[in-house]
Amino acid sequence: MPAFEYEALDARGRKSKGLITADSEYAARRELRSREMAPLALRSAEGRKMSAQADDGASLMERLRAQDLSGRELMLVTRQMSSLIGAGMPIAETLGLLAEQGGRHHMKRVLSAVRARVSEGERLSDAMKAYPRSFPAVYRAMVAAGEQAGGLEAVLARLADYLEKEEAVKNRITGALVYPVVLSVVALGVVMLLMTFVVPKIADQFTGMGMALPLLTRIMISLSAGLLASWPFLLAGGAALVIGAMLALRQASVRTGFDGVMMRLPLLGGFLRQVEAARFARTMGILIEAGSVLPDALQAAARATGNLAFRQTVEKVKADVETGRGLSDALQASRVFPALMLFMVAAGERSGALGEMFRRSADQLEQDIDGAVSVGLNLLEPGIILVLGGVVVVIVLSILLPILQLNTLALG
Repeated sequence: MPAFEYEALDARGRKSKGLITADSEYAARRELRSREMAPLALRSAEGRKMSAQADDGASLMERLRAQDLSGRELMLVTRQMSSLIGAGMPIAETLGLLAEQGGRHHMKRVLSAVRARVSEGERLSDAMKAYPRSFPAVYRAMVAAGEQAGGLEAVLARLADYLEKEEAVKNRITGALVYPVVLSVVALGVVMLLMTFVVPKIADQFTGMGMALPLLTRIMISLSAGLLASWPFLLAGGAALVIGAMLALRQASVRTGFDGVMMRLPLLGGFLRQVEAARFARTMGILIEAGSVLPDALQAAARATGNLAFRQTVEKVKADVETGRGLSDALQASRVFPALMLFMVAAGERSGALGEMFRRSADQLEQDIDGAVSVGLNLLEPGIILVLGGVVVVIVLSILLPILQLNTLALG
C-alpha cells in the first residue's frame, strides 16, 4: 500500500506533519478528514509532489535536507530489522514499525517508501533499489542473497555487525585525529603569525642599523617578504589545485591510476591493501554463508570497495573463476591479498567451509588493522610536534642570531 507524507490542520487549527498509508491520494485525503484533519499538502513518501497547495518555503527546506540514511542510521535500522524479523514479524510490518519510531523526517520517508513497495509485492532488496544512496549495491546484494537462501535474519545480523565495526573504526579514527588536527592548526597559526608580523618588524629594525645579517635571518626575511607579497596568489593557486584534483579524480581512469599508485606506496600501500582485503573477506564471508554463488559474491564484493584499482583486481579474479580457475589460485595471481587470507581461502576450498574461512580471515585482518591504526595514531602526535616545533625553532633562531651578534659587537 502506498505511503504519503501530509501536512494538515487539526481541529484546533494547528499544523501537523506525518505519514499515512492509503490506496490512493483520494483515499489518503479521506482518511485525514475522518481524523478531523484538513489536508494542506500531500506527497508520496518517495518525494513526488502530489498537490500544488504545498508551501513553497517548506518544499525548499525539504529539498535541502539529506534524503539518504547515514551510516549510523543504516546500522541501527539493520540491527532492528534483524531482531524484529527474527521474532517472526513480517517485513512490511517491521518497516512500518521502524518508520513510526524513526528519528529524522527523511528516515521515516525512506522506510515508509520501502514498506509501500514491499506491501505491493516487491522483494525487500528490489524495494531498496529506489534509494541507492541509503542502501548501497553491496548491501542490497547481501539482502538478496539472504532472501534467496531463506536466511534474511542471519544476513541482516551479520550486516549489522559489519556496519557496527566500520562505524566503530571510523569513530575511533575521527576521535583520535581531533587533537592532532587542532595541534596542527594552532602551530601553523603561530608560524604564520611569526612570518607575517614578527619577522618583518625585526627585519626593519636590523635593516636600519646597516649591519650584515646572518644567512638564516636573510632567508627568513626573504620568505616572509615573499609570503606577504604573494599570499593571495598562493591561496588562489592552492584552491585551484584542490578543485582541479577533485574534478580529475571524478574521472574513472584518473581515479584508477591514483588508487593504484596509493596501493603501491611503501607502508601506506600495504595498509590500504590490508584494509581492502579485510572488507573483501568480510563481504565474501557474509554472501557465501548466505548462499550466494561465487561469481555473484565476487561481483558484489567488487562493488563494496571504493578503491577502483582494487575493484579491477577483484573483477579480474571473478573472470578467472568463471573460466574454471580455483579461487585461491586466482587471488594469489593478483599479488594483492595477504598470505594469511590466501592460506585460509585455500583451506576453505578443500574443506567446503569457504564462507567461514573468509570470515575468520576478516577477523584476523581487522585485528591487525586496529593494531596498525593504534600505532600510527600514537606516532602521529609526537611527529607533528617535532616537525612544527622544529619550524618554530628555526624562525625564532633566525630572530635571535642578529640579537646575539649585536650583543657580541657591543661587548667587543
